[in-house]
Amino acid sequence: MKPENPYRKHIYWLTGAEEARLRDELAARDIKVKSAKGIVCTPLDPTSKISSVSPHTWDHTCARQGSWYRTSEKNGQYLVVSSFELEGYRSQKAAVITESDFVPPRLATLEEKKALIENPLLKERIPEEWQQVSAKEKRIYLRWAKKFGSKTTDFDFLYLTHTANHANFISPRLFVEDDEGVIPYSIDRSAHLCSCCVELFQVLGHHHKRKLVAPCAGAVVFARLKADRYLLVQQPPPT
Repeated sequence: MKPENPYRKHIYWLTGAEEARLRDELAARDIKVKSAKGIVCTPLDPTSKISSVSPHTWDHTCARQGSWYRTSEKNGQYLVVSSFELEGYRSQKAAVITESDFVPPRLATLEEKKALIENPLLKERIPEEWQQVSAKEKRIYLRWAKKFGSKTTDFDFLYLTHTANHANFISPRLFVEDDEGVIPYSIDRSAHLCSCCVELFQVLGHHHKRKLVAPCAGAVVFARLKADRYLLVQQPPPT
């Protein structure tokens, strides 16, 4: 029998009142809910037991990336990431994340990335703020890309890849398939990705039963996820 995957995160979206009630319920059991500070992906750290991400956290370190959240139906809700299942919150559960041994059959070509960003569904969904990148951010992402082995010195290439990768979860071009349907996957390596949080936390691509998401450079830095190690994001079974 295959051993249970040691990395497991249960993803919930709660109202403010529900999040406060959960804190009280867990405090009665001597379990403290941590509050994510500044960065939304830190609850993905393997050592994190349970953490809550307030709506305002999406406005801090990754404010531009947080525009995907602010323009989604989840705007205003609290994200709770737990290493254990929460009793009484099954209807608020959005996903279970586990490590995968998935190796992509191929990564996206430059032509495929350009085609992805021309998709009308992306153009309807893409936030205006996402498209406004500061010079400081450009330097940071190029530095991270280099840190993780990329030779690119062109931020336009990174931005194209970042955007095309999100597009692939909105309207997939790169995916694998089985009897249960299409499973989109991240189209490039971690060095060239940004804001994997929006896929992992079901802000984008929540209509897919399963997704295979590679950590972005920021998640490797801040959440200590493994570079290029795909995570399986699965919808919970119907309640």
